[in-house]
Amino acid sequence: MSDINEEKYNYKEIFKSGLWDNNVVFTQMLALCPLLAVTSGATNGLGLGLISTAVMVLSGLLISLIRDFLTPQVRIPIFILIIASLVTIADLMMNAWLHELHKVLGLFIPLIVTNCAILGRAESYAA
Repeated sequence: MSDINEEKYNYKEIFKSGLWDNNVVFTQMLALCPLLAVTSGATNGLGLGLISTAVMVLSGLLISLIRDFLTPQVRIPIFILIIASLVTIADLMMNAWLHELHKVLGLFIPLIVTNCAILGRAESYAA
């Protein structure tokens, strides 16, 4: 019985650590653009957060697949190109299927490209 309680405690600590202690937004003050850009409603913030998360996950996946083929001189420009391409695809898809949310978010969607957290995660995956 005590082993089960210890496992729950570990998961609780992992969750707390990911949410507060090791959260890139709170600890390094990165990725503030999606947090501060849309404050008028939960739906807008959730939409921008989900798009940012999708771009971060997909860019990490793509960069981890090609990192062995990149030289250090072109690494950062390629990362930015991948992130910009994913943001453009997300922007077009959002305009097609979630047009009302796209109209509200407007300029803040392309600003995901400048998000330091996504580029920082891309760099850490490549390392």
